[in-house]
Amino acid sequence: MKTAAKVFIIIGIVVGFIGIIPPIVGFIALNKLKKATKKSELTGIAIVTLLFCNLIGGILMLCLSDADLAPAAE
Repeated sequence: MKTAAKVFIIIGIVVGFIGIIPPIVGFIALNKLKKATKKSELTGIAIVTLLFCNLIGGILMLCLSDADLAPAAE
């Protein structure tokens, strides 16, 4: 689900590139998705992404679980 959220956020960045806010919010959201280890770290940016960048990407970020954010076991 994390990958799907990233894909929809990137689509929101591409579609909203004419505006200023969607790319900024999208890049911040992608950076947070990369660094987050708990769902609580993503709640704020997920809501901002939902409102300003991409509806589906924001919903998927809100639906992520802590297991989705854990680093892959090697």
